[in-house]
Amino acid sequence: MSQNPEGTPIDPNIPDNTSRGILNGTHPNPNLQVHRRGPNTKRSRDGQPIAPQMPQHVAPSPLVPSLTAHLLAVCGPAFTQATQQPFLSHAGCGTLAAAPLSQWLVQDGHYARGYIRFIGQLLAKVRLPQTQNSQFHPMYRTMDLLISALNNIRREMSFFEITATKYGLTLINDPPNPITRAYLDLFLSASSSCASLLEGMVVLWGTEHCYRTAWLYASNFSNSLSTPSTDSHIVALHQALIPNWTSPAFSKFVDATRVLVDELANTTTSPNGKEEMLRCEEVFRQICWLEERFWPDVDGMGEEDESARLAGGAGSMSGVGVGQGGGMGSSSMGSGMGSSGMGSSGMGVGGVGVGVGVGEGHTPTADGRGNFGALNGVIETAGQGS
Repeated sequence: MSQNPEGTPIDPNIPDNTSRGILNGTHPNPNLQVHRRGPNTKRSRDGQPIAPQMPQHVAPSPLVPSLTAHLLAVCGPAFTQATQQPFLSHAGCGTLAAAPLSQWLVQDGHYARGYIRFIGQLLAKVRLPQTQNSQFHPMYRTMDLLISALNNIRREMSFFEITATKYGLTLINDPPNPITRAYLDLFLSASSSCASLLEGMVVLWGTEHCYRTAWLYASNFSNSLSTPSTDSHIVALHQALIPNWTSPAFSKFVDATRVLVDELANTTTSPNGKEEMLRCEEVFRQICWLEERFWPDVDGMGEEDESARLAGGAGSMSGVGVGQGGGMGSSSMGSGMGSSGMGSSGMGVGGVGVGVGVGEGHTPTADGRGNFGALNGVIETAGQGS
């Protein structure tokens, strides 16, 4: 045995009783990997718990670049502005009027229907290789997440209908406003043949992350409700709408999307990686710009305030547009949306270069139907690579 002619030489530094210990269980076999779930509850003969043997020298894991962290860093102020609007604080405080909420629900319905087309076009971009253990491959996990997003947005559409009926909310059949049209144009652009799958996934994550952050901001004001409101639209907000997008299940979905975006950014190859990075930055800036304006304007009393943006004139915007073909450039954004800026009152809908961000996530959770069951495999294997 000391010569071990049929195997690898035995390390002379290992005590003689180690090989016997492997057989009787007192020493672990270095070639055997055991994956245990839960804490190690084994105890020795004297009743004391056996501490797991940890390696003495563990090399620190290398820092992996994060595209999503980079985007949040370069767009920090714009992201904060987009997710901390008066509409949200009034919604949390219970002082929001019924008209702004109705306006938002109608425009969000237009957005949701465009979201379905967007996810479908992203699915068409997924290329599935033949591989073993496909549940660990980023392309298969991306496919699973997109399919789950489709199922969830369909449940959300039903959720809105049920909520409106249950709480007697009045929804006017208004067409998409200019901001909503810009969202829909960005969906077409970010999922077109000229855009990469990574760009489309950045749009998906950006909208969902903005939405979660915005409604979490609104929920922070709920504690200020000294006396619960009996207004039906306020009850709907606090019993259905706010809990729907602040639940742990929705947060789990957003986090899984973020992991996949970072993984795709680090594993996919592009003829010009720097150019694709810049396109992702511009897309996320546009998401923040539109997210800020998607929330209806309200005054200090929570009432609808249509004059606020009309008085603001042309807003400050770098003039970066996303064309409907997917390319990015400083093209004009419809009548009144040129490179000198975009005032919300001058946002025309006829420009070919209409393109700006995507505002919010749309995945129901708290209504009891958005259970994210199809996401379990995606989330559990997130970050494991292919």
